[in-house]
Amino acid sequence: MRWEEFSLKTEIIGLQSKQASKERAASSKKGANPAQVYSKIVERYAMLLDRPELRLRFLHNTLAKQVERQKQLHHSLRHFRFIERTRLYDLVLEARFYSAILEELRKLLPVVPANRQRQLQNVPVPRFARAFFVIYQTRHAFYAMGVLAVGLLLFSLYSVTTWSARHVNSYLAQRYQRGRGPIYVKTDAQPLGVALAGPYKPDKIWQVEKTNDYERYSNLCRINTRHETENHPRGYYQLARGTDADSNELRHEIIGIVYHASESDILPFISENNDSIQRRSQGLLEYIQKKKSYNYLIDRIGDIYRIVRDDHAAYHAGNSIWADQKNTYIGLNESFIGVCFESSVANGTTDETLTEAQVIAGRALTNVLRSKYNIDDANCTTHGLVSVNPDKMLIAFHHDWTRGFPFEAMGLSDKYKVLPPNMSDYGFTYDEEILDKLGRVLWPGALAAEDEFKKRADRAGTNPELLRRRWRDFYIAQIEKVRKLQRAN
Repeated sequence: MRWEEFSLKTEIIGLQSKQASKERAASSKKGANPAQVYSKIVERYAMLLDRPELRLRFLHNTLAKQVERQKQLHHSLRHFRFIERTRLYDLVLEARFYSAILEELRKLLPVVPANRQRQLQNVPVPRFARAFFVIYQTRHAFYAMGVLAVGLLLFSLYSVTTWSARHVNSYLAQRYQRGRGPIYVKTDAQPLGVALAGPYKPDKIWQVEKTNDYERYSNLCRINTRHETENHPRGYYQLARGTDADSNELRHEIIGIVYHASESDILPFISENNDSIQRRSQGLLEYIQKKKSYNYLIDRIGDIYRIVRDDHAAYHAGNSIWADQKNTYIGLNESFIGVCFESSVANGTTDETLTEAQVIAGRALTNVLRSKYNIDDANCTTHGLVSVNPDKMLIAFHHDWTRGFPFEAMGLSDKYKVLPPNMSDYGFTYDEEILDKLGRVLWPGALAAEDEFKKRADRAGTNPELLRRRWRDFYIAQIEKVRKLQRAN
């Protein structure tokens, strides 16, 4: 076939292709089979091949592909049949038909003369069909680029979301909590009008008498010892405050006092209930002795009972943290004496009640313990201020005396104004459930400690959550050391 004839044929085919597209659009409205329309186009393209066997191969393969692709497209749209009645369907089907023509022509390039290969590559085909063919041929590269782009997008979104969520949630949580208006606790009022005694004078306190049943001291403190029992000797590791350095310095001495409420059922404190009040106190005493829950119990008429001997640990503080200026104490069972007042948490709030006798007895016992073991005022605190939940990094896991404890009546400074170390040093915090449990009341030191921990994170150039996680891990490691020490004993 001469060049002039070949060129003329390609021009004719180009014109016929345009005409065929119009015929296809018209035939679709009449319900004609599009394969019949495009089979004529295939025959025209076959005329570009001068060898009969090549024409036959081209016709057979192209028509077979056209039938297959029409079936595939029809199956793909089985749930969207209405699309087959649109112009979009005609364009897609036409592009797939022409793609089959171009594919078969390119397969024949190696067996046609070299001077005709270029002409076969540039045979006239509608532009949209050629573009579809190019995209189809390079689809795997597009797939790879698409997967890579989606992966990069998801990674970027994850990074941005992770970074921003911490800041946004922290901001919203803080704003929400502050917006609900936690109430500051006033701790200067004394319960039941108890008159304050004079200042603490350890040199004026000594043991006056000791029998098998009681101990009596110079400040009128009388300790009943008939129910005294043993547990295990004290042992704990002292940690320097402000560092996360591990310590193997084993200590045994008493460092402080933790005050508790029994949270038991309380009857009205009137003479008519005298017998019932004493029976309940006796039942509580026996229960505490069995569980070895506290070192001391002060019942409602002011009697003081030693339950677990002083040099042995009682199970009163559990997961807990406190600190003075120099040292931090973790797991206060081992380092602090537990003193429990028979008192209640009324109606799910922290409105504990104390009798006048309990306040007087509590101050006398406090002074005896402080003078006997040289306990600093800074280490006399309450259970609600030291108790933590390490799994959730929350304060006040036990919330007895988170407010209302008469520190001044006990001759002590107000610990509600002190920044609780579990918050300021370790980053423990609170949530809505804790606030509801506390009657939405927080003591002043808690709010100041929350701000102080954020300042610490800023000074360290880190995120508060990261710093909080680091100190949580340190706490867990230290409490595990204490428990191993207990098991060894």
